[in-house]
Amino acid sequence: MPNILIIRPQNRQAEDAQICQQHGWTPIPFAPIRIQTQPENLARLPEQIAQADAIFWVSPTAVETTQISGSLKTIPNIAVGAATAKALQHIGATQIVHSETGNDSEAALVLPIWDTLPHGANILIVRGQNGRETLAETLRQRGFNITYAEIYRREPQPLDWTIFQAAPPQAAWVTSSEMAQAVFAQAPPTYTQTLNSLIYFTHHARIAHTLSACGAQNAQLVRQLAEGLSHYSLHSFPLETIND
Repeated sequence: MPNILIIRPQNRQAEDAQICQQHGWTPIPFAPIRIQTQPENLARLPEQIAQADAIFWVSPTAVETTQISGSLKTIPNIAVGAATAKALQHIGATQIVHSETGNDSEAALVLPIWDTLPHGANILIVRGQNGRETLAETLRQRGFNITYAEIYRREPQPLDWTIFQAAPPQAAWVTSSEMAQAVFAQAPPTYTQTLNSLIYFTHHARIAHTLSACGAQNAQLVRQLAEGLSHYSLHSFPLETIND
């Protein structure tokens, strides 16, 4: 079976590994960043939720880190995409809203829910430290009050390149520009050429362009991992290839 690197935080790898195995691929966990919870900020989260008129969730990781469920049933929960909405459903949240066509802040900003919330509403953004500011800045311009709950941080961790050598991959699955950059930054020179030649599956054009800027020669834009795996062949790539 072909090998594929799962370049995602460890807490997100199990489901991806199962999808890979179902499609005849061998998953290789390869996370250059680990998620570290922020206990003090987690402890403040229930109070912040009680003061919010709506919550915006930036990722499945943000949802899974909260360890909260019941208080999410009485407030609108706005998810950055379908995967985050699914994670909210798993912990019992209701009133879940997400874009059917996109999975980033730009897609979330055109959701109709923003027009139904009152001017000056308190929006709580649950995220990790040092996230993107696009959503918050735009919502402030529209008259909303923005509060952050930064309940985790991303910490670099060294990659074991002997794994890369022992099971040479043909492809990689990446859902974060930060993770992509971290892998290429750590790569020893002896592995750079192989790393550049892999087929990279990603769900967002911004990440695909980051991969290309790092040296990747073949970044495939897919809606989800299963789509990329099912379309793969050694000689034909019918998906949208992004090369700079």
